[in-house]
Amino acid sequence: MISEKELQELVDFRTEESSVLSLYLNVDPTQHIKDEYRLTLKSMLKGVANEASAKDLAEVEKYFDFQYDWRGKGVVIFSCLEDDFWRAYPLAVPVENRVFVADSPYIKPLTDILDEYGRYGVILVDREGARLFLFHQGELEETEGTLGEEVKRTKRGGGSAAGRLGGLTARASRHEEEIAQRNLKEAAELAVSFCGGGRCSRIVLGGTEETLTQFEGMLPKELQEKVVGTIPLDMAASEVEVLDRSLEVIQEVERRREEELVEQLITAATSKGGHGALGLDDTLAAVQGGRAHILVVAEGYVATGYGCQNCGYVAAHELKECPFCGGKMAQIEDAVNTIVRKAIELGMEVEVVKGSAALEEAGSIGAILRY
Repeated sequence: MISEKELQELVDFRTEESSVLSLYLNVDPTQHIKDEYRLTLKSMLKGVANEASAKDLAEVEKYFDFQYDWRGKGVVIFSCLEDDFWRAYPLAVPVENRVFVADSPYIKPLTDILDEYGRYGVILVDREGARLFLFHQGELEETEGTLGEEVKRTKRGGGSAAGRLGGLTARASRHEEEIAQRNLKEAAELAVSFCGGGRCSRIVLGGTEETLTQFEGMLPKELQEKVVGTIPLDMAASEVEVLDRSLEVIQEVERRREEELVEQLITAATSKGGHGALGLDDTLAAVQGGRAHILVVAEGYVATGYGCQNCGYVAAHELKECPFCGGKMAQIEDAVNTIVRKAIELGMEVEVVKGSAALEEAGSIGAILRY
């Protein structure tokens, strides 16, 4: 798991004399076995053997041979031993295989992980109680539960006996409903303390449709607005099942949100007087000028650029001198990663969007502007 503080530490790190090896390795045990992932790792490291430090390459192999327990689904490593810098992050979520060598950590994929797998709550509810889960980056951070009074369901008979006992049955049914309502109210109160105060950015509810309709109506508006989906899940479901089923909902919600964001970006950039930028040139200008509010990047988009070795200004096209300080411009392998770093440094939001044909056709990168 990686925190926002650790991400900022990666943003701030840069080496002057050496290089940083950045490795993203998928190790999801549901897809391949450990030995196959080891072969993938060796192939990736061999591909950058002429660029990376031999010490860094050896340290990565040593980590997988002797330290990593192979229990997660992804691993992210940043190594620059010449500057005594080593960071390894085993993750409970899968990552795309990638390896980079540059003067700073390659952080672009991490912003996607923090965005898509950010903290969310799951509440399983029935008429007798509730189980609450707090997940972050595919890991269970906290769980809580409540069990109210048992709801005894009255057996209904038939014929004349049912008629004679009709009044009793009706009273028993009302009593059952009153107990269930009290239990649901207690569950709603627990949900407020568990998910309130911004702890859960999104909430998934689990249970029967009827029960969830009643329960959601008891939640305060603040929490109702955070409910992003429901799942027909039994209270006895395992933690693994709760995680897997809720992640399906979260991922689908994320896809829809990304589609809406791309549509908003393109509309803002193409409409008259709109506040948007598309393409590497305009986006670089918007971010470096402090006008960008949200930087939007297509997953996997890489573009070379030119950076000032004095002030850090980045241009999409070759320039001999920096237009701002007159410093020398040098080619950089991935101007996109550089601008992502700058956006984070300036406190801007960064969204990495998967599989958007519309964004790729519009230049694969853009920004929604503040003004």
